[in-house]
Amino acid sequence: MKRHFLVAFPAIVLLLMLLCSAVRADALSGLPDVTVVDDALVSLLYSDTEYVVADGDLILGTTTRWYIDPDTSVETLWPEGDPAPPATVGGTSNPKEGDVGSNADNFLFKLDGGTNISSIDGIDFQQTVFPILVDTIFVFERGGNDNGTVQAILADDSLGTALTLTKGGDPYANTGVNVNGQNAFGYVLTTDVPVKGLRITASGHDALSVSAVPEPATIALLSVGGLILLRRRRS
Repeated sequence: MKRHFLVAFPAIVLLLMLLCSAVRADALSGLPDVTVVDDALVSLLYSDTEYVVADGDLILGTTTRWYIDPDTSVETLWPEGDPAPPATVGGTSNPKEGDVGSNADNFLFKLDGGTNISSIDGIDFQQTVFPILVDTIFVFERGGNDNGTVQAILADDSLGTALTLTKGGDPYANTGVNVNGQNAFGYVLTTDVPVKGLRITASGHDALSVSAVPEPATIALLSVGGLILLRRRRS
């Protein structure tokens, strides 16, 4: 029993560090500094830190597209490969079957010459969920010209504070990278606690790539937890 406690103690300390970390509000900020080679993101610079794709500094999630059924008011998943639903949001073009959510789950801005985007044209929102908790999420979008909101998806699946996207303004930051006639714009969501992912509610938003920085304490907890399980199996 004593041995198990000693092994588990670091995990308890790390959990307390997570719970007691300094509180700050969720925030959006611009992200203009990127390196793109052959239409793929190579690295980005944020808060004086360079994140390199090839070094595994960023992780990808699973992006899905959703609409609110006009008859039931229920949030409804649009599965990839299914026919497009009727538009539920006006002011943009109709929903596009080919601009699937998984197009945001890579580091590609273009693929085979075509723009590699997950669009929210004509529907209500898209969301990206990561395999582990994160607190810094990077989004690259084509054009920077859509109004809407961004919300964190918390660990209990509830939504955080709605933060504003302003067409042609904050937090969109021009990267200078041309993607089939429109530049890529970058922004960052930072959260006050580790979260599962983010929801983007912005009709017309075209996500080129959505990635995140793994939350260090979460990785440490997972590592310690794995060591505890391994020790128990051997004992």
